[in-house]
Order: sequence, then structure tokens, then C-alpha cells
Amino acid sequence: MTSALRPPSPSDHGDRGGLAVVLAANLLPLAGVVLLGWRAAEILVVYWIELVVTVAAYSVVALFAERPIDLEDREFYIVGFSENSEIDSDRWSGDPEPIGVVGRVLPSAVADRVPPIYRRNVPVVARSLGIVGFLAFGAIVLADTVVTDPVAAASSPAVIGAALAVCVSQAAEIRREFFVTPRYEEWSPYMVLEAAQRVVTYYLCIGMVAVPVSFLGLVLVAGAVDALAVDPAALGPLAPADVDPFALAYVIPFALAKAAADRSRRVAFDEVDPGGLAGWFAPEDPRPAWLREQEREW
Repeated sequence: MTSALRPPSPSDHGDRGGLAVVLAANLLPLAGVVLLGWRAAEILVVYWIELVVTVAAYSVVALFAERPIDLEDREFYIVGFSENSEIDSDRWSGDPEPIGVVGRVLPSAVADRVPPIYRRNVPVVARSLGIVGFLAFGAIVLADTVVTDPVAAASSPAVIGAALAVCVSQAAEIRREFFVTPRYEEWSPYMVLEAAQRVVTYYLCIGMVAVPVSFLGLVLVAGAVDALAVDPAALGPLAPADVDPFALAYVIPFALAKAAADRSRRVAFDEVDPGGLAGWFAPEDPRPAWLREQEREW
């Protein structure tokens, strides 16, 4: 079930270039605010689209996961599971049963290069998709409180382009995380979905904590600038542009947080026992560290 040979560790120069592309894509919303005059509506639409695409991509990856689920002594439970959830031991013992849908849908030349989807993973993904309802509720709340015209914000060509760039960069990261280094062989579907929901939880905390702090900081800076009584015309090219302070309050903490998250996710996927912020993005693995290290060396 697990490949005898592993590809090289994803820490070479090419992967550094991939990280640079991801970080550059994450700066697009900031450029939109500073250069294109985006408002908070455009920023929130870009980040919400990326989050939905990330959850959907991880849900697809979970269908390929080979290892059985182990809920013993967990601290993080994904949507649809709790400490009282029970796992059918008959379903999760032995080798997983492929559905065969890949071979029926894709051309044979492509299907031979795609791992199988396993039948026992489908109910797990279906149960966890309650997170989609949470994201939909969040979108409704944002539309009522911040985004006055969500359709106009979402249909802007610049917003669509930025959202696509960010989503493509994240999809490339997910491909690297699970298929270039075949982590789908090492993780259970629960672990894959846990990784996605840890990202959602992280951004939720950023929105609840960092954004208000950022807005307060911008208010203090604006007050200090006003106190200096400097004529903006005297600053020439350094004069502040017509920037929405609410948009800045969102984009600054999210841009920084996303850069930290993308770097930490790489560390979490590359190291057996990551610490710090990277440790948050690493799902709980019931296997001992020595066994995980041994399997990566194979």
C-alpha cells in the first residue's frame, strides 16, 4: 500500500521558488488595496473564495487517503466528529476498497497516474462537509455587515484574477503536499480534513483578533499624522493615496498571517514533529514519531 521509494525531500531550490510564487500571490490583495483602491468588500471576497476552494481541495484529497482513522486521544475534532464518535472497526480494518471511479471517468493514460479513490473515505468527507455550511453562514454575515454589493465585488475582473491566482497557488501547494510527496499514503482521510479545518480555524482567529487590532493601530497612526499637521501635497509621491482604512485593516493582518501560515504549513508537512505555529497546522498523527520518520526514509 505504501510505496517502497520516496521522492526527494521537497526542500530544494524548486520548492523555494514555489513558495515565492505562493507568497507573491498572497500579496495581490495588498496590491489591490494600495494600487487599485479596493475596498473591504473586494478583500473579503478574495479571501473567502480562497478558503472555500482550499476546503474543497482538501475534501477531494481525503478521498485518496489510505490509512485507517484512529480517534483515540485526539484534541482536535473536525466537523461531524466528536470524542463520542465511534468508528466501524470492520470498515477500517484491512486494505481499503477502491471505488474504481477514476478509471471510468478519466482516460486510461491519465487514470494510471492517479491514485484510487477509496469507498470508506466517502462518508467521512460527507460528514465533514458541514464546514461548508459554516462558510456559507459567514458569507451571509459578511454580505449583511461589510459587503454592500457582494455580486459587484465578486464580479470585478481584478478581484476574479486575484482570487484565481491565489487559488491556483494554493492548489499547487496542496498538490505538492499530498501527491509530489505522496502524503495521501501516510495520512487517514480524517487527518487530511483536519489539516483543512485547522486552516479555517486559524483564519477565523485572525479575523476576530488581528483585524480589530490592525484597525485600532491604523486609527492611532492616522491620529498621529493629523497631529503633525503636514500638508499632504508637501509629501509629493509619498503622499497617502485614496486607501480604504477598513480594507487596510483586513488586508495587512491577513497578508502577514497568510505568509506565516504558508511557511508554517510547509514546515508542518516536511517535518515529522514540527513545533511552534507549524505544529498547529500539522494534524494529530496517532503513529509514533520514530515510525513516521522511518516511513519517510523508505
